[in-house]
Amino acid sequence: MIKNSLKNHTAQMLYDADLSQDSCGVGFITRKDSQQTHDVLIKAHQALCTIPHRGGMNAEGIGDGAGVNIDLSVKFFRKVTGLNTLEKGQFAVANFFFPEDHSHYDSHATKLVESHLKTFDLPIINWRDVPVDNSIINSASCKAQLPIKQVIFGRPEALHAATQDEFEKHIQAALLSIEAEAYTHDELEGFYPLSMSSQTQVYKGRLNSFEVIPYFIDLYDVDHEICSLFFHTRFSTNTAPATMMAQPFRYMAHNGELNTDKKNRLSENAIARQNNSEVIFPNGQSDSGRLDQTLTRRINEDNLDIVTAILAMMPPAWENDSTLSPEVRAMLEYFSLYEEKNDGPAAIIFNDGVRIGARLDRLGLRPLRSVETKEYLSVMSEAGQIDFPAHEVLKRGRIEAGGMLYFDHHKGQAYNNHQVMDRLAKEQDYISLLKENAIHIADLEKVGISELNNDLSLNIDQRHTAYSLNQESFKFLLDPILNNGLEKVSAMGYGITPNALSSAEGGMSRYFSQRFAQVTNPPLDSLRESDGMTLRVALGAKPTFSAHESKQLIIDSPVLQRTQLEQIRRQNTVSHITLDALYTPDINNADNNEQQLESAVQDVCLAVEKAAKTNTGIIILTDVNISQDKAPIPALLMIAAANQHLVTLGLRFNSSIIAETGQAASPHDIATLLGFGASAICPVSIHNRVITHYDSEQAQQNALNNFQKGVAKSLMKTMGKFGLCTAESYIGGEFFESNYLDTEEPRLQPYFPNIHSSVGGVRYADIAASATEWHHKALTVEQEADIPFLGLFKERQDGAGHTFGNTAVREYIKMTDEAILYIPQQQSQSASDIAYLDFGYEKRSPEQIDSFGVTPAYRSFVKGLYQERDSRPAALRDVTALPVDIRAADHCEAFDKLLGSQNLQGNNNFLILGLQVEVSHATGEFVLSFTENSSTQRIEALAEHLNKRFADEDFELAITADNICIKISDTDSLFNNYLNTIKIARAPIDLNEVQAAHEITAALASGAMSHGALLAEAHEAVAQGTNIAGALSNSGEGGEHSSRFNTIRSSKIKQFASGRFGVWAGYLADPNIEEIEIKIAQGAKPGEGGQLPAAKVSVEIASLRGGTPRVELVSPP
Repeated sequence: MIKNSLKNHTAQMLYDADLSQDSCGVGFITRKDSQQTHDVLIKAHQALCTIPHRGGMNAEGIGDGAGVNIDLSVKFFRKVTGLNTLEKGQFAVANFFFPEDHSHYDSHATKLVESHLKTFDLPIINWRDVPVDNSIINSASCKAQLPIKQVIFGRPEALHAATQDEFEKHIQAALLSIEAEAYTHDELEGFYPLSMSSQTQVYKGRLNSFEVIPYFIDLYDVDHEICSLFFHTRFSTNTAPATMMAQPFRYMAHNGELNTDKKNRLSENAIARQNNSEVIFPNGQSDSGRLDQTLTRRINEDNLDIVTAILAMMPPAWENDSTLSPEVRAMLEYFSLYEEKNDGPAAIIFNDGVRIGARLDRLGLRPLRSVETKEYLSVMSEAGQIDFPAHEVLKRGRIEAGGMLYFDHHKGQAYNNHQVMDRLAKEQDYISLLKENAIHIADLEKVGISELNNDLSLNIDQRHTAYSLNQESFKFLLDPILNNGLEKVSAMGYGITPNALSSAEGGMSRYFSQRFAQVTNPPLDSLRESDGMTLRVALGAKPTFSAHESKQLIIDSPVLQRTQLEQIRRQNTVSHITLDALYTPDINNADNNEQQLESAVQDVCLAVEKAAKTNTGIIILTDVNISQDKAPIPALLMIAAANQHLVTLGLRFNSSIIAETGQAASPHDIATLLGFGASAICPVSIHNRVITHYDSEQAQQNALNNFQKGVAKSLMKTMGKFGLCTAESYIGGEFFESNYLDTEEPRLQPYFPNIHSSVGGVRYADIAASATEWHHKALTVEQEADIPFLGLFKERQDGAGHTFGNTAVREYIKMTDEAILYIPQQQSQSASDIAYLDFGYEKRSPEQIDSFGVTPAYRSFVKGLYQERDSRPAALRDVTALPVDIRAADHCEAFDKLLGSQNLQGNNNFLILGLQVEVSHATGEFVLSFTENSSTQRIEALAEHLNKRFADEDFELAITADNICIKISDTDSLFNNYLNTIKIARAPIDLNEVQAAHEITAALASGAMSHGALLAEAHEAVAQGTNIAGALSNSGEGGEHSSRFNTIRSSKIKQFASGRFGVWAGYLADPNIEEIEIKIAQGAKPGEGGQLPAAKVSVEIASLRGGTPRVELVSPP
């Protein structure tokens, strides 16, 4: 009867698609009297049946994943084992996924489990297959499930009188031993422990929420009585569905995304090395799985109870909360000294068999609703998931941001957030602990600007140049912040050539782009959500990792003024050391120059290692002592190298690194240094700029404060882009992607092991050459005017190329002056508005589009750009070319002209039509042959070309009747790389096989430029021209005037941005709409949103966007 009631319950639930939300569903239910009953499973099934919309399902009906975590049922396992003497706490249960095809697999996996249980003296009581009811799910879903094997085992004799916690820790040690072997053997791929505990067990699979209880026969067995359960149903967003990603896990279930997951994994690895152990992350493990793994370590290795561990790992936003008591504040600040933060949207359900509860992230970005009755306490994603009788309900509520609610079965009591905080704060004297372990920089003796030593071996302008700064570094990046405390707002990008095509700019931060949060792990609004964000950083050895007693030094921002760094140097509470990050450049010998840089980096790393081993809490890496003979090591390279060196040796938490460098002059420079491991930055070039441009000490201090304020705002914005709340979550997290830096190169890979470059780019030699070149330039500088002006923001004839530079603008103007070639025969040409709007400017017919030819002015435009870009490439397309066709070449000069046009430098693939290059597996030789028109004359001519072109290289070339055989001893040679990257080009196709022009234009779309970025006239003209050609015009996020709706001037693609500017019902009801583009995380301006300066917010713009004239408009993220 129970079985049928569970199955039929699904049909009774109503599912309204209009109320659907795309997010995971979590929740728990527990009996307050701790009595085990089957009613808990019935109520859980009701809760799971009400939230199918919170789980994902593919077209075949296969769920993204769902499951439950329950306490062990004594009655059920007595029945299963036949042992009526079985008592709670005297046995444990382990559940394992076995791959479906386990014909040759069972014995290996079973022996693995049995051998480790034997090693840990855990006697096996019973093996069993967890029974399932396949009639509950469809045939496609059946194929997606993995079988679960269950082993029941008892206590070791040695632990017969041990506590429950001791037994549990012993089981966890056995589980880690099983995982260590299983996750490192390919033949065990797919084997996965769901749970292994004396308290709880997990049932899960690729199921929909309403299928979980009836699918597992164990769960609707009336003898299966439990007192606590928590569940999870998964909606796969940024990852594909996978059985092992289904939740819940062993201790918790998580609805949300951890934006710090990469940083957390790096930290877990560093912690393991610090403890002389190893952490293994299973292939395909999700952020939630990693969080459960970390929680397991904190409970079983660090001896924390689950409530304290959860609170420490996901603290509330205590930094800006004035309502907290001194004891609670001290506790949370003490936790922050050693605990890695797990930032991101998170509704956490947790259970260790005794304490079951829920916690919400510091910003409250996921919903959790609570209900308490006489018998039950329940917390779930949505209210009303369980239909408790109204007369039984004692209390309903929700968990607030950073809040917690849990029930302790040992004490028989529920604890709300305030009770949790107060109880934990009283367990230790955290105020005293904090005083013993930390000091604040505000408590140190103050230092004035006039007290600093400014004796320099190079003058300040020379130093600026040696640090790779240029004139625009000041004009566009630094000076506006010094004057106003804000970054300069620029209109649109500056279209500079990519790093891969120009070596003009110095420094290394340009080789990295900030990543940003997307889809369901949203970026944060650093203005509206600033109360939940902090730049506070603790410097020094972490208390739980240092072998010696040590304190940490608290700073309010990772951006330090020189006076603040001097405060740190003058104090002796936290040990510190300063190391020079310099090398001896060699402008005349590239190989020696690289060796000098490489040796210097290694020497500094060894000095850092020595300092960390001798309990030096703060290591300051400085490049202030540059001279005519000493150049600064590229700061980003040095910080990344030192950070990775400490991580590898297991010393990362012994010391904090401060970068005292002149190479950081912009918020992005500072952000990258922090991201690769520096805990704080002291940008000395800012100080140097200030003391030369501001007269009084007060004016200098104001400018420095402005810079600190401006960069702080920028860092908050950068953190917000990735959904991070704390600077310590950002520091060392490497939230970047390579921007044409070849991080796979052997000399760079150890420093950037977690950054992968898909397209290659600049190598170690280029970095060394650039640093030395800028140092050499510095020696010729006598005054500020001599500092290089690169033309990055404003084009210069001798500067870097620009995609929309002077040539492009000039040629474009010429093109727009050309008379319109197509005029309908029945209409006369007219310049009047009426003619423009009403005659001859409707969408062209397919025949008209197909018959259109390229105009002379456009050919001139293309030719002018080609000539400009040939000498100053500004985009990747400027260095790409159509395949070379050598099928007709029959003498050496022809091959010289055709093949010689291909540049051998860089990361290239050479497409050649008519030539095939193969490698002989037997001899390792390259074999070159023609695909057609082969002759002895052509073979000899090609050989002559190759001998002449690569005359300086060592190789052997032999000619046969049909091919050329080449043997090269140096596999790194230019010739070897060239032959390895030759590809056969496809033969050209007939023009008749190409799509008609009107079919091509229908697939094109204009850029999403808003009315605001463009004037109304320009915005309309773009839309009209695009529509005329049969393409899709895009409105951008600024909306458009209603008079344009249902006309040729209306945009076919309407943007619905998170800012909602210009969006109203009529806007989305325009009959011309073909697409609605919803911008999540402001993809066009990653994570930040559009910004319209106040001066551009006219009455017209304000009326369209629902704003106020002359008030800046910034889209929230």
